[in-house]
Amino acid sequence: MFAAIPYFSIGVYDLALPGLGTIPIDPWATLVAIGFVVGLEVARHRGIKLGIEPRDIVDGAVFTVLSGFLFGHLVTVLAYHPERLAEDGIWSLIKVWEGFSSYGGFLGAVFGSVLFYKVIRKRDYWRHADVITFGFPFGWLLGRTGCAVVHDHVGKETEFFGAMDFDWSPWVDGDPCLWAHGIRHELGLYEALYMVPVAVLWFVLGRRDRVPGLFMGLFATLYAPVRFGLDFLRADDLKNSDPRYWGLTPGQYGSLILLLLGLAILATRDWKGFRPRPLDGSSAAAPADEEPTAEQDAEQ
Repeated sequence: MFAAIPYFSIGVYDLALPGLGTIPIDPWATLVAIGFVVGLEVARHRGIKLGIEPRDIVDGAVFTVLSGFLFGHLVTVLAYHPERLAEDGIWSLIKVWEGFSSYGGFLGAVFGSVLFYKVIRKRDYWRHADVITFGFPFGWLLGRTGCAVVHDHVGKETEFFGAMDFDWSPWVDGDPCLWAHGIRHELGLYEALYMVPVAVLWFVLGRRDRVPGLFMGLFATLYAPVRFGLDFLRADDLKNSDPRYWGLTPGQYGSLILLLLGLAILATRDWKGFRPRPLDGSSAAAPADEEPTAEQDAEQ
């Protein structure tokens, strides 16, 4: 039995600042932050090419991501680790830096985007939210890489050649990992690798304007089945293993909901009436697929 990938891990780096002590640099948080910036820049660039006000994309993306992180933590506590609520009370919900559920994040992102573009700053929801989603796979790739280097999602023992050997490392003498043993699936790494072809697909599809909502629906239908299957590989013998409800993880129930939502979005797009915009940054009149903004209503 062997693994193609020896154990590796990136720990917290203490950055020394003369006269100020040290600042801990967390690898997961750092890669997630870089992923956010990359995804935001990809979305902003596409918005500019479509003639959309960059401020509307940037502000909406920031609001959406913050909402995602808040909901992601709440779902972590309530669905994955309810014992924290019993132990720490309301503080377990306030400590948003202690755990993040991806599906809770998706839920929060949807809520945040609707609130921002439907209430706070009224814009065509599908057009703007879809531009933000266009940048998502690029950011998610880096975010899941962060999960992989700190091993947030270790799976079951396996003989799969692409798994990770938690008992051997060429860089560490002795036992490299004290809390997991054997050759196991590294699910964070699997998801990061899966995002590579998805990002390539986005690059190809992004060569022209697409019906608003396409990238939202397509990402949901591409991600949900893969995540549903990967969750069967999650460890059930390690500390803090994901709970199962009637044999499935919370993530698998989220996958079923996300798949149905993605299919519904794709089925309800106006494929025949859609008129694509040129990707030249021009501020031409809005095509028939868009609703007028609040400012346009006022001008009329």
